[in-house]
This record gives sequence, structure tokens and C-alpha cells, in this order.
Amino acid sequence: MLIKFIFIFIIYSSIQIVYSSNLFSHEFNIKNGGHALYALQQLLNFFESDANNLNLDGLYGLRIAQGQLNVLHQNLILSINKKNSLTDKNNIIHSLSIQIERIANISLNRIAYEEKSYLHQFYLIVYHPFVIDYQSRKINKHLIEHGKRNSNFHEEESDKCFAELLGTSDRLNSTKCFISESCWNMMTSPMSQNYRLTHQLLWFLIAKNIDCIHDDIANKNLNHFEDYFCANIYEDARMNLFHNINQDLFLEQLLLCSIIGYEEFLRFDWFNIILTWQHPDYGCFSDKSETIRFHRKTRRHLLLEQEMNNGCLSHKSGLAAGLLATYSRVFLQ
Repeated sequence: MLIKFIFIFIIYSSIQIVYSSNLFSHEFNIKNGGHALYALQQLLNFFESDANNLNLDGLYGLRIAQGQLNVLHQNLILSINKKNSLTDKNNIIHSLSIQIERIANISLNRIAYEEKSYLHQFYLIVYHPFVIDYQSRKINKHLIEHGKRNSNFHEEESDKCFAELLGTSDRLNSTKCFISESCWNMMTSPMSQNYRLTHQLLWFLIAKNIDCIHDDIANKNLNHFEDYFCANIYEDARMNLFHNINQDLFLEQLLLCSIIGYEEFLRFDWFNIILTWQHPDYGCFSDKSETIRFHRKTRRHLLLEQEMNNGCLSHKSGLAAGLLATYSRVFLQ
């Protein structure tokens, strides 16, 4: 508790208000931004202590976190001379990004040695920070589908479509941004739910990140798909949390839609709930806080789980890292 108090005090001292017309609002944001950064630092310390057991699934979440931290760092630098701006005089945010780079280098060396072909499939999204265009917007509740929805999710088929998009599939002369009809149909099929739905959105986000979507028409279509997916993901997330079904899925639901601008996913009450899931001693996220325990797969396929030391979970903890960094960005930018 003392360490936490000291870190939050440093945040207060380091991230300072330059000018404020609404002091309470700024103090509230700094306080909770400090809580988010402290929780993230504890989590990164765990990852660094066990980086050899961090698989690609968890590393992808860390790369999202790194992207969010880098954007926040740049925003604070650019806003120094503006009113209502904050400064990070001790470079805490940048230091967390550097820590992620250290963790990633250790993890990548181990994965390259043990799972070379697996790493080859997804190297485009784990060798550097993951940054995606951010556009503040609201969910469109009129796009929420009602009726029976399909939650069937086939990891092997999904992995093939991601590899196809990344240009790393087994197909002869495989090229980046190639999309087969079968994969397009899978990733745009309506009435999806749970991981099937979040992976549809993730597929489009990766397509954007690796520059497969660049003209005005394609971007307009992407915005429509994002509105559609996130409206339904928000409804899924509400029901998921209400029934305490799957914390890993809840973190994934919040992360994927919040990083592109749907701030309704970053509710303050949800933030406080997520902090209670973090292990008080190890700083990671396990399944001990879940009322329903799932059988954990340990195969190293994209977005499947890997157990680390002390029962900590790689994918779940990676998602939490990305989400905590996103909360920090929203509170402090």
C-alpha cells in the first residue's frame, strides 16, 4: 500500500496541471490516470519477471498498450503550450513504453527459438507498437441486432484468415492484404457474438494498421463496420459483465472498441471493477476472481491463453495492459 501511495504521489507531482478552468475535473482525471498507470506498472513488472513465458497472445496486448502510451506521450509534448494541458516532467509514461520494449525483446527471442513458424505468421503486429486511428464517437444503438446470434468460433479458421490478411499464409505467392471470399464472408457475417464478434472487428483493425485500408471509400466502409461491430459488442459486454460470464472476453470487448474512439467502453464503474480483478501480490490477471472457470488452452495460436507463473494468464493480462494504458490515455490526454 505504501509503494502504491508513493507512486500515485509521484504521478501527482510529475503530471501537473498547466492551467485549469475546471480544477475538479482535472484533479479527478489525474487521480484516476495515476491509478491506471500504477496498475499498469505493477502488471508490467510481473511480465518482466516472467517474460520467457509470455506468448504472442499476451505480447500483442502489450504492443497495444505501448501504442497507447506513445500516443499519450506525444500528446502531452504537443500540448505543453496549450491551456488545460498536462505535463509528464519525470517521463513516467515514456519509461513504461521502454519497459514494454524490454519485455517484448525477451519474449520475441524465446518465441523465435521455439515457435518460429508461428511467429512468422503474426510478426507484422508484434514487432512494433500497435497504433490505430482514434476518432471520438458514440455507439449507434440502432445497429444493435436482436434475436439468436452465432457465438461459434473456430480458432484454426480464424488464424488462417488473419495469416491471409498479413500475407503469411501457406498459400503460394501469399501477399499482404489479400482477402479470399470465404474469409470476407466469415469476417462480415451478421448476428455474431462473443469472441466471434470481437475477432471480426480485430481483423478489420489489423487490416487498417497494416495499410490495407487507405482510400476514402474503404475508410467510410470501415467506419460503418466499426459502428456496427462496437454497437453489438457493447451490448455483449454489458450482458457479459452482468452475468459474470468471461472476464477475458470482457477485457477484449472493451479494449478493441475503446482504442478506436468509443469512450462509452471506458466507463468509470467498469474501470473500478477491472482493478479488483488484478492480483494484489503479483500484479497480473488470473482466473481466481472469476466465478466460472474455463478450461484454458495452452496452444500458441493467436488470442488463445497461456498460463504463466503463479497461475497468471498471458492473454488476459495482455488485454488488461492494453486497456489500462487506454484508460490512462483518456484520463490524462
